[in-house]
Amino acid sequence: MATSIPPVMKAFATHKRSILGTAWRLASKFNIGHEASVQEVPVPVLSAGEILVKVSCVAQNVSLHSVPWSITCIHLTHLHQPTDHKHIDMLGQPGSIIGCDYAGTVASIGAQVKGEWRIGDRIAGVVHGGIYPDRGSYAEYLKIDGDLAWKIPEGVSDAEAATYGVSATTAMQALYLTLGLPWPGDTASSASAGSKVILIYSGATSASLFAIQLAKLAGYQVITTCSPRSNDLVKSYGADAVYDYRDSKSLQAIIAAYPKLSLALDGFSEGGSTKFCCEAVAQNHGTVVSLDPMAKSSVNGVTLRPIIMYTLFGRAFGLLQPIGPKFPVKPDDRAGLAKFYSMLPELVKSGSLNAPPIQEQGNGFDRLAPGLELLREGKVAGRKLVVHLP
Repeated sequence: MATSIPPVMKAFATHKRSILGTAWRLASKFNIGHEASVQEVPVPVLSAGEILVKVSCVAQNVSLHSVPWSITCIHLTHLHQPTDHKHIDMLGQPGSIIGCDYAGTVASIGAQVKGEWRIGDRIAGVVHGGIYPDRGSYAEYLKIDGDLAWKIPEGVSDAEAATYGVSATTAMQALYLTLGLPWPGDTASSASAGSKVILIYSGATSASLFAIQLAKLAGYQVITTCSPRSNDLVKSYGADAVYDYRDSKSLQAIIAAYPKLSLALDGFSEGGSTKFCCEAVAQNHGTVVSLDPMAKSSVNGVTLRPIIMYTLFGRAFGLLQPIGPKFPVKPDDRAGLAKFYSMLPELVKSGSLNAPPIQEQGNGFDRLAPGLELLREGKVAGRKLVVHLP
């Protein structure tokens, strides 16, 4: 039985807004977002299959996809903002708790929860923050399906554990669920070690650092792009070859050096990155994963597979409702997240999948907004911001 759980809690949630106000923000060239603030809201009510988590630490996410949707006369294009902040500005629903990545302890357990959970267990994972009033991670408590979280091993800090959310699960979704790379431990992983190659564009992002490691676990040779200042970083996470994305000769150098290249993950998915990836695999009629869910390829013969990690929760959802795109339930994606988190404790404990570099932002709800502003202004690179909550 759970004890000492209050009826209300603190949460960083969005304010109410009008449809007209949303239209103005979308049409404006300025970064005008409707506000979010620390509010007092009800503690989430559990269903039979859910766990209530007392949140101790959250990670803040940079953008994982652009938003190039044309909606009536309004055109949304390449908004360089954190995914958490995008939900504050426009994508989310009013009155919703922000935040996706978390670590904490189990406070209460539903009657039919999957997994061997006990009150007080250390737990981490990811939720779909920004569109629900009771699921975001920037709160004293959150709720999550029992099989869509992972148990934090001894020796791993809450700050580290909180980073295996949006970025890690996106990397898993892209490589294992979308491109079909073998999972860690599969026979194909060792049998094909080093015999296949993948391009991971923008290797210094948190998602790409996880993707580099997951690709290596699958037995792949990894090519990546980044700025020269990040060369040592991406190599330390397993990259075999590194190219400067700003060098106009890099694309042709990759094509010449890797004539059998047929798989790519566009870890940036903005500007010309998707075209770069498509052209890199075009000679083999390859496949590219884009983190822009509405991306389309302009390169003939290339299969472009756009993803959005929120499909991993097994729920239908929409963005920028009621006028934005809708995404259906994908049972296979949900099963993939459950499988990944069941494997993650051993992968982390063994050192096979390491967290990205961390920058701790301090303690308390008042540290959330400053971190979001740093991300929104593009002042964070090669590290993950983490905030401890009381």
